[in-house]
Amino acid sequence: MRAGAVFEIATGVALVAAPSVVLDALIGSSTADASVVGRVLGGALLALGIGGGLTDPRAPERGIRVAFVVYNASTAALLASAGIAGSADGVLLWPASALHALIAVGIASSHGGLRERRPE
Repeated sequence: MRAGAVFEIATGVALVAAPSVVLDALIGSSTADASVVGRVLGGALLALGIGGGLTDPRAPERGIRVAFVVYNASTAALLASAGIAGSADGVLLWPASALHALIAVGIASSHGGLRERRPE
């Protein structure tokens, strides 16, 4: 699980940092539209890797909570960045960005936040 987490994190960081390079290497093409999608995918892979890396049989839900916060926070930021930069302008861009931000904050602040909880 941890080895897989390392690969997911590395791929996620690469997609967030340089989506056109990774997409070109993977599918032989990249466009401005694909860069936004590639970055969101990178955030998802980063979250998956972090969630897998934090797996602990004593507190299995912690990795899942952290993964959801990372995914939603990164997606909110990436969508907002694309909107501000002018590379995205869909009608659902800002509502989707806001919703992802609210989900991230809600999960991070509920049920003890991201702290590890021990079974009673």
